[in-house]
Amino acid sequence: MKMIRLVIFDFSGTLGYYDSAEHRRVFERLRDFNLPVNEEKAASRLAAVLPDYFSRAKSWQELADRIIQKLGIVLEADRRESLAAFLERKLAAKLFDDAQEALALPQDKAILTLSGKFALAGIPGLSRFEIFSPDVSGLRKPDPAAFLAVLEKMQADPEETVMVGDSLENDILPALSLGIKPILLDREDKIKEAAPPIIKIKSLRELKKYL
Repeated sequence: MKMIRLVIFDFSGTLGYYDSAEHRRVFERLRDFNLPVNEEKAASRLAAVLPDYFSRAKSWQELADRIIQKLGIVLEADRRESLAAFLERKLAAKLFDDAQEALALPQDKAILTLSGKFALAGIPGLSRFEIFSPDVSGLRKPDPAAFLAVLEKMQADPEETVMVGDSLENDILPALSLGIKPILLDREDKIKEAAPPIIKIKSLRELKKYL
């Protein structure tokens, strides 16, 4: 058995999270920019497409522009820039406490995420990871090609690679199909379908013993 040389992490739900309560406050504050999200229908429509916008945008400004376009309104350039800065302050991701265990691993590390790379920029510690996102590679999980692109760039074989994620469909099963060692992070022990060779852990603090 080859020694594990590369660990690939999912981001949202695995290494970090986006605060849903903060998102709700963002929708409330968007009225300050004369955006029509005070109506429940408009806010719900925007909330439904926001994850897709996150994965396709290349910057906070592009995210802001997509939101403005979705709502069908016009904002002056300075207001558009202010909106982008506001979104960056309020929607930036946060790391879980146990992510420090992942940051300290000696292996090569990569993040394969559905979020735009810009959304992870500036998070302390992530400079140690190579980040693969749809806006950069044009590939999206669970497409096996997205995983193969990581292996190629990181010059690693499947047998010396581990995939750590919180989704069977997006992270674990595609990795398993390629011969990558799958480790499912199930923080609340809700996923019962996982069976060997899938390894299930509840915290990233357990990860080191499986590498």
